[in-house]
Amino acid sequence: MFALAFPLAFTILVPSTSTNDGSEKDTARADHLEVTPQGAFVRTSGGLAVPSSGAAKSTSAGALWSYGDNGLAWIATAVSIGDRGGQVFTEFDQNSERAELFSVYDTTPPTPVWTDTTPLGTEFRQVASADAQPIHVAIDQVVLGGQMTTRQAILRKYTSSSGTPDWTYTFAPVINAQSNVGISRDGQRIVAAVFDSTNWEVEIAVFAPGSNVPLSYTTVPTGTNGYLRGFDLSADGSTLYFSGGTTVYLFDVATAQVVHTSPLGASFDSHAISGDGKVFANGSFNAMYVWEKQGAAWVNTFTRSVSGQCYCAEIDISDDGSTIASGWTFYSNYLTVRVEALDVATKATTMSNVASGLGSKQNVIADVSISADGKRFAVGVWGDAGGIVPELRIFDRAQNAPIATIDTPGSIFDVEISADGKRAIAGSKAVHANDFGNGGRLDLLDAGGSDLALRGAPRIGATVQFDLHFTPGKNAFLMQALSEDPTPTTFPGIGTLHIDRSTLTFLPAGTVPAGGVATKSVSITNNPALVGTALYFQGFSVPPRQFSSDWIKMTILP
Repeated sequence: MFALAFPLAFTILVPSTSTNDGSEKDTARADHLEVTPQGAFVRTSGGLAVPSSGAAKSTSAGALWSYGDNGLAWIATAVSIGDRGGQVFTEFDQNSERAELFSVYDTTPPTPVWTDTTPLGTEFRQVASADAQPIHVAIDQVVLGGQMTTRQAILRKYTSSSGTPDWTYTFAPVINAQSNVGISRDGQRIVAAVFDSTNWEVEIAVFAPGSNVPLSYTTVPTGTNGYLRGFDLSADGSTLYFSGGTTVYLFDVATAQVVHTSPLGASFDSHAISGDGKVFANGSFNAMYVWEKQGAAWVNTFTRSVSGQCYCAEIDISDDGSTIASGWTFYSNYLTVRVEALDVATKATTMSNVASGLGSKQNVIADVSISADGKRFAVGVWGDAGGIVPELRIFDRAQNAPIATIDTPGSIFDVEISADGKRAIAGSKAVHANDFGNGGRLDLLDAGGSDLALRGAPRIGATVQFDLHFTPGKNAFLMQALSEDPTPTTFPGIGTLHIDRSTLTFLPAGTVPAGGVATKSVSITNNPALVGTALYFQGFSVPPRQFSSDWIKMTILP
């Protein structure tokens, strides 16, 4: 095991790849993880690992895996992706209801990391995942006395280590309306809400991840028919945006106070707020309204108008507030959908894509999800009878054509892109939404362009493979650290180091072959004490010195 040193002059201590007698060292050996009182470490063992060949210099866009209902007849209506884009969380609907967790690095079809059947028989489920931590939350509604009009919402908090919830919380009101949940990117704030139609109010509970005792519980009267519809928690956990009937509400999480209200022209599903709570947007017929915080107030600074018989169906806003992605459904024939990206600073439309289907089935926008930096976003649609409109598409904010697509057998209901924009997960029905039938699937789509990839679910007892994309002929190394760097450092001519340099070690991956990809296999010790441990990896090559652009958090799974 070697160490990388980063003095002020940034001298990198790189082991020689040849021995004293001039012969070549074994620079591509298999490695394993060990737990010690000081933490988890990669140890080198004997045995040559042969670098791959024939691959491109970066990953290709395309499907990573697909997971079907396997005869259980569930429909995938709620999906999320978290833990630095490494884990997919879902609750299935309609039949065989359950919560399941998957690794994005698994092969197709993936094997669930764990399954929780506690939600069996529930309705109206929503899920969310933290980006920085392996924390996942779900809210669903238990039907009381066999009557669909009397239900009670239950919130569950999980980690990737177990399918048994860390805790649950049951909302007191008996309801016949919506509930929802959000979690901050860092996983430190969980906000859930239900609509109590008896008292015509939204009830909001705020939690820390370690306890089911609310930090605050607030009721917000919304008036007759003021049903909860729009719901979006800012990525920093500071502000909850929700709509009640035809009114927008901004709720300050820290003070448990409503800090803004404004009227809506109509009630749609198109609602979003930026990561810092300073920009929000909502849609209506032919329009999307953009609001920005100026001083202590939010002001409608821009209205995007689209002509024709259409409505703004879905919206998402990047964490930094730079970009708004929107999807528009044309109801004149329910065959045409429009996708746009808006630059908030200039109010310029940076891309636009129109897709028109064929046949009698409705092709509508189902969901839109944008990356933290706003550079990429994913769109899910119901699809058309003619099969010419792919149901899942990933776009670049500066390009009209999609950069990756999947044509699913049925209609998509929910989509989420990872915060880094590298991959998107979609939940769908086995057939078109207009058709009777059950069954569904999950589809994971890679946007492509990565120079570091992990292959295989990182379970205890498993062997995973890292692909390092570098210039052929260079010596490749897999760097490993015990944490990420919260303030990544950029070194001119070398790149940006995203993982903690004080705990760096590196593993030789050999000479990069002609195909441009060196591989490194890592075996994970079959030790339950490892479950939940996170390690961080980044690629490095010489000469000249170069970091991979991408880095990977690997949380070890049961």
